[in-house]
Amino acid sequence: MYELRQATEDDFDFLYRLHVATMKEYVAAVYGWDDAFQERYFKEKFDPTSCQIVVVEGRDVGMVRVDESEGELYIDNIHILPEYQNRGLGTAILEDILRSAKERGLPVALRVLKGNPAKRLYERLGFAAVEETETHTRMRLHVGGTGESAKTKHRGETQT
Repeated sequence: MYELRQATEDDFDFLYRLHVATMKEYVAAVYGWDDAFQERYFKEKFDPTSCQIVVVEGRDVGMVRVDESEGELYIDNIHILPEYQNRGLGTAILEDILRSAKERGLPVALRVLKGNPAKRLYERLGFAAVEETETHTRMRLHVGGTGESAKTKHRGETQT
């Protein structure tokens, strides 16, 4: 359904456009959106070595960044172009991350901006809020080393 490839410096323009397409609405609602600030901040933080590009049928359609630290997998970012959302792609990517974490016996954590509907997907997969700030919800999932996957356990919940 999808492939991952290592991001390079040449992916800057795509990744910035992806950031704008996927996050502008939610960032604007929480912080306000300033184009110049966002581009400058993105350039300062841009590190292609920690990012993988999501490719579907030869087209770059998203990105994912997962870090391992302090005994957990941390989903730092996952963004999918709007026209590829709600097709099961985000679920497939997250399930692959969860499968890897389960094989390694690691919990998975992430942080989601308040108002971002992706939170429903995370909840459907079994993530639970462990901390709330004014702007974000930190979520965590213990996938364990045995038993059913998080998706199987929470199949009855609805989310498209």
